[in-house]
Amino acid sequence: MIEGTVAPGFEDVREAFALDHGGGAQLAVYQHGELVADLWTGWARDRVAVTMSCTKALVAICAHLLAERGELDLDAPVTRYWPEFGTEMPVLYLLSHRAGLPAFHLDGTDLLDWDRCTAELAALTPEWVPGKAFAYHSTTYGFLVGEVIRRVTGSTPGRFFDAEIARPLGLDLWIGLPEAQEHRVAPIGPNRTVLAELLATRAGRAAEIPSANGIGDARSLAALYSSVLNGLLKPATLDRACVPQTDGLPTPVEMPHPQRFSLGFELTRSASPLLGPASFGHAGAGGRLGFADRDSGLAVAYLCEYSGWNPGRGPDERWLPWLTALRSHHTHRA
Repeated sequence: MIEGTVAPGFEDVREAFALDHGGGAQLAVYQHGELVADLWTGWARDRVAVTMSCTKALVAICAHLLAERGELDLDAPVTRYWPEFGTEMPVLYLLSHRAGLPAFHLDGTDLLDWDRCTAELAALTPEWVPGKAFAYHSTTYGFLVGEVIRRVTGSTPGRFFDAEIARPLGLDLWIGLPEAQEHRVAPIGPNRTVLAELLATRAGRAAEIPSANGIGDARSLAALYSSVLNGLLKPATLDRACVPQTDGLPTPVEMPHPQRFSLGFELTRSASPLLGPASFGHAGAGGRLGFADRDSGLAVAYLCEYSGWNPGRGPDERWLPWLTALRSHHTHRA
């Protein structure tokens, strides 16, 4: 049973959401700052869920906010902020998966130790000349960009996000879940990864693993993207954040649906079509998704229990009906 509300004219989005999600799911949509769809099934309204790699966009927004304030220069060398970092490269390479540090020799509970993770990354030799290729920094991204944020602000990225973004905006969205919110967490369904096993524990949710352990509801994730479209970041900041950084670069990991990155965001690609070329956001393992579209003013988030999406086969089939419905509301900016 589909629960929730839609604004007049968005009834087709509700109809498109009425499909088999394999378990609990939420869909939230804002347009021009107004909540136009707030839907859920299989979960209570107040459920929150692990957002997996959708979390990477939260970290990117923090970095862009600091850059806008003049506290972080994305063109500056990482060592300006993190002197122990062993390779000369600009901060923007960390944001765009061009650093050559896509993996490290830590996994499982090792990821709960922030200092150990960042020290290992600082000592690693890049797998390619930074900037000359790209590959998805699936776990390392959050520690790389997050440590720069920590060095600049004195706060871990989760605490910075909470104090500067989530609480002022009234979001139920965290990197590092407070214990008082534990009772609200939805389960992670079958087909989950080793990392997801860690995130199914209290320790994994309480820590900051800012590539993957953001936890919140779809309403808050969509509201975050809506805020980015409507003043959280200045237009010039967002312009720079959305410039493609990896198009035309080689990658050591060939994929049937190649990824495309700007500065911290995924851009439209065949496995994640979003709403078109003006869209930016980030997908998460298993089918989670958050994004905004600058032309239509739409901001969207989908969270799910069942982790069924295989990006090597194309878009998640659960996305396609409501993405098609949303395209009918695609009104261009004046």
